[in-house]
Amino acid sequence: MRILYVFKSVCIFAGAVVGAGFATGREIIVFFGDFGILSPVLAGVLMGAFAGLFMAVGKMMPSLKRDGSFCAIAAEWGFKTVDLVSVAATVLIFATMVCGLEELLRELFGIEYLGLAAALLCVASAGRDLKGVGAVNLTLVPLLAIMIVYLASKSGSVEEHLPVAIYPSVSYCAMNILLGGVLVAKDAQKASAVEIAAVSAISGTLMAALLAGVYCVSMGYAEFAMPIFEFCKEIGAGYIGAAIAVVAIVTTLVGAAKTLRDGAAHMLGSGISASCAVALLAFASAKLDFTFAVDMFYPFIGAAASAVVIGMIPIFIAMIAARHALPKRMKAYMRRRSSRQ
Repeated sequence: MRILYVFKSVCIFAGAVVGAGFATGREIIVFFGDFGILSPVLAGVLMGAFAGLFMAVGKMMPSLKRDGSFCAIAAEWGFKTVDLVSVAATVLIFATMVCGLEELLRELFGIEYLGLAAALLCVASAGRDLKGVGAVNLTLVPLLAIMIVYLASKSGSVEEHLPVAIYPSVSYCAMNILLGGVLVAKDAQKASAVEIAAVSAISGTLMAALLAGVYCVSMGYAEFAMPIFEFCKEIGAGYIGAAIAVVAIVTTLVGAAKTLRDGAAHMLGSGISASCAVALLAFASAKLDFTFAVDMFYPFIGAAASAVVIGMIPIFIAMIAARHALPKRMKAYMRRRSSRQ
């Protein structure tokens, strides 16, 4: 098993699914504020399971492209549809993260277009493969985990009598899985079954721990717009709250830039032209108001992500059916060929 590949995939996945809403704690309160800590833990476990599902689909896709059966064709076109919806939703994710980073860095340092400059660096790091994304996330995701664990250790205990809710966990998983799932699927063609299982298990454990940590920190400050910021200011560590937000946004931006660059390169036929197109999108997004972007874009992102997650299940079933049918058809073909000879 390739240990570095496993941890790189885990960091790519985790870095893509966290974002501004996660980093401020607001998203956690919205989804899980009325429920117990096991609800965000369940959401993290589901994310890990779907990471494995996306990787399994990505691994099987190349072999099925040579198969002309109905199941294989249906699975291939289904995955193409998923990819198209993912790129469309990623445009909105990217725009939201760019304007969020621009507003955050402007508020912290008072410098105009500092967030845009950071976004352009993210675009530059999204090269032809996932090495750039992996290098960024291998550094920043462990740092993010350390900061959240530190804050959780400083927070008080949470109420244990609150109920566990399945629907919010599934909804949160669906809304946040899209970008990370597509990224790990594209890099899973040479992954073994053991590596896919390891990525799935570690991703689920990591996301469950991160969500539980943010939940513990945020629950005592649910009335604020940015619970983690308020907690950090109270303990005299406001810089940690700012760092968590910046790191979470940057890791998401890098993954989104990679997805958009790949989609643009497929349409334009040139990597340089694709990078320029994504950079132009960053320039346009920097002028957006973050609150407006969240209110306008997130409902579509949530709907698109839910459709993708639901759609991946029949695609996976079709791929399994095609894969099991393929050896039988090959054996039948060899018997017919040998009988003719």
